[in-house]
Amino acid sequence: MTVRSAFIAAMALALGALAGGGTPAAQSLPPLKMSMDYDGTLYPLNLLPVKVLVVHATGRQVPGGYGADVSMKSYGILRALKRVDIDATTEGHVGQDGQPYPASFTYVHHDGKRVRHVHVDWSPGDVQVVSTPAYGDLGHPAATRAQKLAATDPLTQFVRVAVAAGPQAICHGPDRFFDGKQLYQLEFGRVEPAELTGQERAMGISRVAQCTVHYVEVAGFKPKPPDQRTQGLTGPITMVFGQVGDSGPWVIVNIHANTVIGFANIVLRNINITPSRPKA
Repeated sequence: MTVRSAFIAAMALALGALAGGGTPAAQSLPPLKMSMDYDGTLYPLNLLPVKVLVVHATGRQVPGGYGADVSMKSYGILRALKRVDIDATTEGHVGQDGQPYPASFTYVHHDGKRVRHVHVDWSPGDVQVVSTPAYGDLGHPAATRAQKLAATDPLTQFVRVAVAAGPQAICHGPDRFFDGKQLYQLEFGRVEPAELTGQERAMGISRVAQCTVHYVEVAGFKPKPPDQRTQGLTGPITMVFGQVGDSGPWVIVNIHANTVIGFANIVLRNINITPSRPKA
């Protein structure tokens, strides 16, 4: 099991916390931009903690739609062992039902051996994927068209976090992600109280809550025994989310989970929210 695999499921959550839109209330909110920075730390078994990941993300809310960009870079010992560099972007619209619908999702993955470019387009009745280089194997089983249409990309999937009416609206599901090949599901537990830290308070977070999330592979993966279908997780992910100010957007402030190589912890270090000006 690689260090990289220990973070994949957890980062699916962090990548999706940026964009605005997704509920009827969101359509009445003024346009805004969000910028957030996360640090990922690994606590190897019987060793001191080491910083292994940095994430920078920006999100934008526009009338009737949303967009987000994320850059995830490996750091320190992780970069020496296994390069994990991903740049992703998404754009979508808010439907008449107030829900977010992806239009396009693009990401570039540098793994130290090759660079893969993937572009996914959602259209009525179909999902088109272009990968360079092309995928040699789409998994066993491969994701079906119906499964792709029912899923969203990793960034769009959590746009409702930013404008949720409250914790109960965040911890629900199950929700499904599709990244161009792999399709996986996140199953949420009940909302539980969480303690507001001094660092979170200093960033303007007024209240926090949390829930557990179970990661489930659905399609697009290599065949493997059931006990190896967790991307290295040895238990559920814990997602802690907080509200900025008294009535601002919700953001993910911490994600942590136990893995086969230690405790993985992803923490929000900085957040900036500003009004957005429509494009000319």
